[in-house]
Amino acid sequence: MYNCTIAILILELFSLKTIALPDLTIDTECCPDITLMVLGGRKPAAWWLSSIDFHRRLWAVDSGVDLCFDAGILPDRLVGDGDSASPAAWKWALDNGVDVSKFDRDKDLTDFQIAVDLLSQKGGREKALFVTGGFGGRFDHLWSTVISFLNCGASIRPLGMADETEGMIFLHGPGSLKMSFGKRPGAISLISFTRESRRVSIKGVRWPLEDVVLKYGEPYSISNRLAEGSEAEVSAESGTVGVYWVWKV
Repeated sequence: MYNCTIAILILELFSLKTIALPDLTIDTECCPDITLMVLGGRKPAAWWLSSIDFHRRLWAVDSGVDLCFDAGILPDRLVGDGDSASPAAWKWALDNGVDVSKFDRDKDLTDFQIAVDLLSQKGGREKALFVTGGFGGRFDHLWSTVISFLNCGASIRPLGMADETEGMIFLHGPGSLKMSFGKRPGAISLISFTRESRRVSIKGVRWPLEDVVLKYGEPYSISNRLAEGSEAEVSAESGTVGVYWVWKV
């Protein structure tokens, strides 16, 4: 009876979830409570953002509110110092009753780090986080975003980040995922974000891997291609693997 209760709890926390993006669906184990954060990096197209509906809530981080404004999608919360957001978009959020948390520009943490901290303070079970507007621009900004994302605390599970140009889904071992492509990506890569990711496999690609060890310091599993089909499956026994795709090379 005790083991059965634990099994039911695990099923409630993590179940198979379909992450539907334009030209790509990803079936992965994930808790159903997903937050989408729109950051102030390279802006995804408004049509791309409007097509995303797998999340329960949407947060805009600083100039991420500009994209929400352009797409006509009111965020549930706005976090930032307002230094890069347009005054019109910020006022639009305020006028429409968005929960706004504004901070001084002179601070140690980035707006994204503050937003993640605020999300972690919300009660309830573990939450999943997906990010858009995180790619592009300066390398130091991208590196800070990715590393902060992957170390966002015990109550938040990093799920992935994407826009219409590229994306990455995080696979936390032990686990697996299946990617179904509506068009052929330019490349698929596997990146270990832990010192080692063990028994990693990928099939459905030109150069499949089976039960290999991927190392953080030896990132060789990049620039793969789909085989003749339209699906790829990835699994890992341990570690955190970023499954990256880009539409054009």
